[in-house]
Amino acid sequence: MTPIAKVASDLDPFACDCAVTVALKITDDSCKMDEEQRALFMALYDHLSPYKSTLFDDTIHELIHQGRINPTAALYTQIKKEREMAMAVITQEKMKMFKASVRGSLLIAQHTT
Repeated sequence: MTPIAKVASDLDPFACDCAVTVALKITDDSCKMDEEQRALFMALYDHLSPYKSTLFDDTIHELIHQGRINPTAALYTQIKKEREMAMAVITQEKMKMFKASVRGSLLIAQHTT
């Protein structure tokens, strides 16, 4: 198992919702991370196992997929709506803690595999 897959498999449902929210931010280009961090968090999203979300229904993954392969203004509007709804629940402070936790877990996973 790769380090990123290990980190993804260890996420609880709230952290998975955070990962989906970051993927939404990256997809609609509202994320302020550099390209390396964007790639890391999209890889994390890509390695998520199915889980029971409290924020999103199953259509969120298709929305992100379409936004990645065929971005349109209409998709970005829908992505923004989903992202803003999620961030109202997650909060910016919890999102920062999630990102820091992922970075730390990844560092540990890279040194133990």
